[in-house]
Amino acid sequence: MSDSRLAWAHQRAVGQVAEPVKFAFKREQALFSRHRYTQALDLLTDLLARPDLTSRQRFEALCRKAECLLQLKRARSAVLLLRKVTRSYPENPLGFSLLGEHLYRVHEDSRGALRALKLALKLDSKDADSLWWRGQVFQLGLANLSWARRSYQAALEVDPKYAAAQESLAVLCEAQGRWIEAIDWRKAHYRRTHQVNDLIALADLYLRLSNVVASRKYARNAVRRDPRNPGAWLVLAKVLAAQGKGARAADALKRFVRLSHPTFGPFVYGRDFAYLEPILSRRDVQKLLPKLPTQ
Repeated sequence: MSDSRLAWAHQRAVGQVAEPVKFAFKREQALFSRHRYTQALDLLTDLLARPDLTSRQRFEALCRKAECLLQLKRARSAVLLLRKVTRSYPENPLGFSLLGEHLYRVHEDSRGALRALKLALKLDSKDADSLWWRGQVFQLGLANLSWARRSYQAALEVDPKYAAAQESLAVLCEAQGRWIEAIDWRKAHYRRTHQVNDLIALADLYLRLSNVVASRKYARNAVRRDPRNPGAWLVLAKVLAAQGKGARAADALKRFVRLSHPTFGPFVYGRDFAYLEPILSRRDVQKLLPKLPTQ
């Protein structure tokens, strides 16, 4: 008998009342949300030793345990556990969905991920999460943009408010040069999440369409919403440079350099220099160029 089961048996023998299962799950979720993954994993291990768990609760605990293992950089153990889960609970689509997600995110196994996600969708064809992850595998793993689009659209047919699919369609449309459609999806995503990164993306998209007035509006909103976001200052610098406001553009670029990280970015790409070109000859900007994080 395992140590956990021995502890459970002793607890029952001395008449101690065990913590209700639902409260134990709540404690685990609180620990996980505070990034205390080792403590959450220990709690789940104890929970799984309890004979009073229902089949559904045991399945949920195993899935949560896999998430903890992944966060603790024990990716191989997480995938092995999920494979056992799918064998023990072959009628539950969540196990296959999580396995597909982990195979792609951790092992970059696109084909294996698609097989697992196919099984998940066979069991539940209207699972928006599985549809979205299938889109991610097609888009980022296999560069099949047409199938990625179909998967994201299918997720939105199941749940029209599924924010992740809206953002993914915005990114996909931008990659295809479909600026207007990308703007529509960005706005839809912003209405759901109110993320500053959407404002930055909208400013950049309008700048590509040469709509400097709209671009400046979104760039300034981004800076007001999050004045410590380096991406907001970069797009504002580009807009101001395009408007011929050299001194203000240079000041915005200085703020970007102070806030950005040389390794993690955000980065200045080749296309960004085209918008910054009007200020590149300025002496103060020349001093900044070696400090720009570029890719």
